[in-house]
Amino acid sequence: MEEAGAHWTAGQAEAFTRLMLGGTEQYGVVFYDDALRIGGINHGAHYITGWTAQELLGQPFATLFVPEDRERKLHEHEANTARLTGVGEDERWHLRKDGSRFWSSGMSVRLPDGGYVKLFRDATHLRARMKYLENVLQECHVRQEEKNVFIGTIAHEMRNPLSPLKTAVELMKRVPDAGARMERPLGVMERQIGALERLVEDLVDLVRVQAGKMSIAYERIGLQACMSEAIDSCRPAADGKGIGIHGVMPSVPIDVEADPLRLQQVMLNLINNAIKYTPAGGTVWVSATTDQTHFICSVKDDGQGIGADLLPRIFDVFTQADGAQGERGAGLGIGLAVVKEIVALHQGTIEVRSEGPGKGSEFMVRIPQRRPHGGAPEPLPAPQAPH
Repeated sequence: MEEAGAHWTAGQAEAFTRLMLGGTEQYGVVFYDDALRIGGINHGAHYITGWTAQELLGQPFATLFVPEDRERKLHEHEANTARLTGVGEDERWHLRKDGSRFWSSGMSVRLPDGGYVKLFRDATHLRARMKYLENVLQECHVRQEEKNVFIGTIAHEMRNPLSPLKTAVELMKRVPDAGARMERPLGVMERQIGALERLVEDLVDLVRVQAGKMSIAYERIGLQACMSEAIDSCRPAADGKGIGIHGVMPSVPIDVEADPLRLQQVMLNLINNAIKYTPAGGTVWVSATTDQTHFICSVKDDGQGIGADLLPRIFDVFTQADGAQGERGAGLGIGLAVVKEIVALHQGTIEVRSEGPGKGSEFMVRIPQRRPHGGAPEPLPAPQAPH
């Protein structure tokens, strides 16, 4: 412990002694009086600054501050803040005896009997690390923006040839002598073009999501009609793989407030995902129900299922499994990430359940029946049975 000033009061000396006994090389303690003159330091302050207690005794508190901060009288500001509030926090450059600078993290504390205690540590390495991390974060933001531009460009370039390809398939289907021998390959081409179209739209939406530009346009829609349309759109793909697809809907009409196009996108993604990971002979069930405030849509299959290690990451963009191509998660993982964002924009939730590989999976979407207005969703009037 370095020597303290002999002119202190008994209370000041006791406080200083208590602080000195707890001092280490990592933490500096400087005692200074109401005239902002240094009365003593601990070993940690000597270790950090290079000054001895004898050299600093009676010197201005400003001695520890860099010239530009002395000109701004930040040493006085720190003491005044401690006097008025009890604590004056300090995060700035300070001076060592040899003139080098160190980044100080600490505070000045007002003592009951007068005077102040400054507690600090050398945080230069932490500041350097922080600046490094800030630079890395900035670089990540730049790379993210570049990736978004790249994905958007790819989506645009992929979209251009799809329209003429789709038109060509339609024209080929109308050729009189095409016959049954062309029906199957044309059907395959049509389905694959549809899959590419969905991938392109997912890529476009991914850019919107990551840029925070995806929006929701609410309308009042019929839940059964929306779900049935999604099932009908996916039925050719299911039939092509020999997969049964069944819809279970409420027996009475249900009106909800949602974005019809985005809700369709959610259901198409989930149903097509179920078809993709269900082998021939399997089954996909699509159901809808409601409670007092929300509607719940479920897509369940008896297909490949999802491993426990993948479940927590299933909605993360570009999530991939380590297994063979075709296993759950082996795709780009874009669709489910977009689905999660659409559901979140409706202030809803989505969850997934699976007992493991080979045991199927179920995705459940829960969305307010009415457009939320800052509070809890209001219940819709009870549905009336058709007359």
